[in-house]
Amino acid sequence: MKLLLNIIGIITISLAATSCTQKSSSTPDGEPMTHLLLATAWYQQSAEMRACYYQAYNLAKVTLKENKQNYKGPKPTAVVLDIDETVLDNSPFESKLMADRQNYSDSAWKVWTAREDARALPGAADFIGYARELGVEVFFISNRAEEERDHTFKNLAEAGMAVDSAHLLLYDASKKTSCKDERRDAVSANYEIILFVGDNLGDYTSLFDRRDSSLALQLADSLRDDFGRKFIVLPNPMYGEWENAIYEHKYSLPMSEKNQMMLELLDK
Repeated sequence: MKLLLNIIGIITISLAATSCTQKSSSTPDGEPMTHLLLATAWYQQSAEMRACYYQAYNLAKVTLKENKQNYKGPKPTAVVLDIDETVLDNSPFESKLMADRQNYSDSAWKVWTAREDARALPGAADFIGYARELGVEVFFISNRAEEERDHTFKNLAEAGMAVDSAHLLLYDASKKTSCKDERRDAVSANYEIILFVGDNLGDYTSLFDRRDSSLALQLADSLRDDFGRKFIVLPNPMYGEWENAIYEHKYSLPMSEKNQMMLELLDK
């Protein structure tokens, strides 16, 4: 996506957070969302991003093997992964929105997923293959909509991570919530989940969903021993519940106000 590096003074928005929140969007007001431009450039073009993913999935392998060896219960074991920015790279969707000066919309997102073009993220397919070799069941819990199921199946298969319907748990609009607790519980009913992998802390526990002004920083500190042992966190500076919390979930604020709210939080 070399086009990304030539974009100057553009307007865009954040994508959907993979948590119990509505999809976010911003109102075009002439204020460029430069932090998203830089974040997307880093995500696509930096060797450091690739190194972070390889590092995380290398750790995931070691942790998964240890956790499986240490588990003595009667249930078969499972690993649960998110999809977007965990195993599939949707950053081209971000950069296309920016290049076209468009806001996020469900319709634009579904056009993207229908292309089935998202590439596997570094280390993801190898880790999934390793988990299956260990005899660990691989489940994907994603807030992609049920109507995106067929395209998601095909995209995962093309990216070397084929899955069957029973192992792909998507967002059901009839539930009126995108929280993942119910789907995690459904897996836990028959399997012992020995590891979670995701780019958003809500992929691990709903305690991180809909964060208040504390931004869940102390909550993360309180769960420090879980990271790297029960949950592997992947880097995603482009969007997430962390950003929604900064804006107090006021998705329609002008970008100038969002930028100011972000700046006011930073240590100086």
